[in-house]
Amino acid sequence: MWRTLINYLFFIIVGLLLACSPKSNYKTLTFFFDGVPNPYLDTLAIADSLPEADSLNGQPVLILKPEFAIHSPYLKKDCGRCHDRNIMGKLLQSSPGLCYQCHNNFTEQYNVLHGPVSSGFCTECHNPHMSKNEKLLLRTGQQLCLYCHSPEDVFNNEAHLDIGETNCTECHNPHGGEDRYIFN
Repeated sequence: MWRTLINYLFFIIVGLLLACSPKSNYKTLTFFFDGVPNPYLDTLAIADSLPEADSLNGQPVLILKPEFAIHSPYLKKDCGRCHDRNIMGKLLQSSPGLCYQCHNNFTEQYNVLHGPVSSGFCTECHNPHMSKNEKLLLRTGQQLCLYCHSPEDVFNNEAHLDIGETNCTECHNPHGGEDRYIFN
């Protein structure tokens, strides 16, 4: 009987080790084994000194490595600023109203708004938590715009024939402007 139980536990542990990615079962592995390498260290680092360190009783704190742009509420773990704490993942308000609580209200700033801005789809271009790109952008350079705008239409436009790798935002404001071309 003991042998059957030990075999059963062995297969459960092996199944746990092989069934999921290292990130998804890291807590399970560290419960059973010492010295399991932390799979999050590619994006996290141990903070040596933080102003809040006194309140953490000397416990090591993992923070995002500085190569990430981090949205301030996300960094401060102030999830309740955007999310309903009683319903996981539910936003307190829909976008862009939620974003405009802290950020510029572009509807008041420009006569013509870029499509995603006027539709309230801030997350078409920005990650609400963190990004490896500045301004929490999902993509950089021309790829930011060419994700939605057809490359054929853009590069066949007479004004764009010789732009090379020029970033679209050098000429166009990504949020809005005074005419339909939203020039800077």
